[in-house]
Parts: sequence; structure tokens; C-alpha cells
Amino acid sequence: MTKQLYTKTVLTAKELEFMQKNQSHWDNNAKKFTTSHEVSWGDINLVNMEINNIVNYVTDGNLVLDAGCSNGYSTFRINEKCDININAFDYSKKSLNSAIKQQSQKDPDRKIKFSTGNVLDISHENNIFDVVYTIRVLINLPNWNTQKMAIIELHRVLKKGQCYLMSEAFNGGLDNINSLRALANMEPLKTHDFNLYLNESELETFIQPYFEIIEIKNFSSIYYAASRFLRYLTLVEGEKDSFVNEINNMFAKIPITKNSGDFGIQKLYVLRKK
Repeated sequence: MTKQLYTKTVLTAKELEFMQKNQSHWDNNAKKFTTSHEVSWGDINLVNMEINNIVNYVTDGNLVLDAGCSNGYSTFRINEKCDININAFDYSKKSLNSAIKQQSQKDPDRKIKFSTGNVLDISHENNIFDVVYTIRVLINLPNWNTQKMAIIELHRVLKKGQCYLMSEAFNGGLDNINSLRALANMEPLKTHDFNLYLNESELETFIQPYFEIIEIKNFSSIYYAASRFLRYLTLVEGEKDSFVNEINNMFAKIPITKNSGDFGIQKLYVLRKK
């Protein structure tokens, strides 16, 4: 890698404004939901699926970076499942404070080190982590340029030959589930103002010099087809939808197969640093 690869990120005024607006959103969520998974997402089934897929690629003894840990909900869960040490940071100070307040109860051995941080300027040396992961973090950046900068920063702190676990939202899955919903005249799912989903082909082209793609887990495909399509077919007039219901809970337990398709917005890219 050339020295230019790891140059310090400089944000434009517009990008800084977006980042500050996003921080305010997550600070408000932290105040509203405190220790709940709802700080980052209300769909507990998908949160659990994300966690379970991440831990499949973490080995006991690993030094792990959780880049964008929010209130620590997933961080604590991953720590419970694995004998590892985690460095976790988040851009939202209020979310991070919530994580720190829970640590004495949920991590009494202090295997997690929490700090305020920015995925565009990670305060760690090069090549020190055995695993790095992001869970819906890149999609909170203002544009593809800053998303690429974040990927390069994560590459920098990861040891050669080790894995970056990218659990993010993607446009391809969004297009596919919306095509399915259109068959039943359902409104298309839309992204939030504070989210920018990744483009699969654009991502895969960009990362070629830096990472080898070990696996792409479309772990949410069956669940999205059920929770964002089949579930809507069962709603009766006046009934409010919810993330927790019989259909969602049942399909969250069904493992993916080669026939599961690509209907899930959430995917896990397992990337090995070259």
C-alpha cells in the first residue's frame, strides 16, 4: 500500500454538517431509548441475526474493534458469546455514556474498552486488530466518498490476513424486496434521510486492491421476504404493524440456504485484508 492510502480525512463543510446532524439524531435516540436495542434499530429479530452472524467469524482470544458501538447493546452481547477483548467507540457521546453506565453490570471483567471516536479518523495504530466490524455504521456517513474513507481507515487498523466484518444495508436487497412488494401494490420501503445504503457492485469494485471477499452472507433475505412482504399480506384493517409478531419471530429462526435469494437489505460481507 502506498503512503497516500492512509492520508488523514478532511471533511467539507457540507459533510461536517451532515455528521453533526446525524450525531444529534443518535443522541436523541440515546436519550429516548437508553439501554435498549431501539437506540439503533427497533427490529430485535434483525439485531439478533446481526449479532449471531458476527460471532461466527470471531475466535476466542481475538482483539476486536467495534467501530460504531452505539449504546453497546450488540457489543455486550458479542462479548458474552466470545472470550475476546473489544475496543469499541462511537460518534454519539450520549450513546457511549449509556454503554459505559452499563459496563459494571454487563462486563465486570472490563474486557471492553469504550471511547468516543470517529470511523473516519480511528485513534489506533496500524495493523493491530484481529477482527474489525461495523454494524450499520457506514450507512450513516454522508456520501460514497466518506464511506470509502471509512473502509480505508478500517483496513489500516486491521492486521494483514484478518477479517473486516461489514454488516451494512445495501441497495440491491432494497430493490429486490421492493419489486416483491410491488406485486401486491405495497408502498416501497424507503431509506431514512440519515442513511445512505451501499451499492454492492460499487463496493466490490472499490475494495479489490484492499480486501479479498471471503463470503457474502444474505442472512436477512428470508426474514425480509417474510417481515416486509408476507406479514403485510396478513394485516387486517386497522391493525398496526410491529417488528415482534408470530410471522417475524418464526422466519427469523429459519437458516438461509443457496435458494434464499437476495431480498434482505442487511448483508454481511466477510472481507480478508490483503
